[in-house]
Amino acid sequence: MALKIDIQQELAGKNPARVAPQIRKNIRIQKLRVRAHLVMFLLALGIFGLYLIVDWMPFWIAISALIAAPFSLLGLYGDGRLLQIQQQKLKQIEEILETRVEK
Repeated sequence: MALKIDIQQELAGKNPARVAPQIRKNIRIQKLRVRAHLVMFLLALGIFGLYLIVDWMPFWIAISALIAAPFSLLGLYGDGRLLQIQQQKLKQIEEILETRVEK
């Protein structure tokens, strides 16, 4: 599902060559956030799975991990969408910069 982003309206009065590095930085940050949410989700599932296998893990740790898992999934979805939007913006800005160079 592609989003329609009006990059011309967002770039009104701004230099695309100066905006592109900031969007690249945002993409790098969003990738780190997505990776962190994925690790948190897998860790929560691993902790709960470990509770099912071994006897020495306290029940409250397993329940806490189970409660945290949906929030990690929600963060993964939201930051994944933001990453897609930022990548789409960067692609459009790079197209604008290429057309300016060709002229």
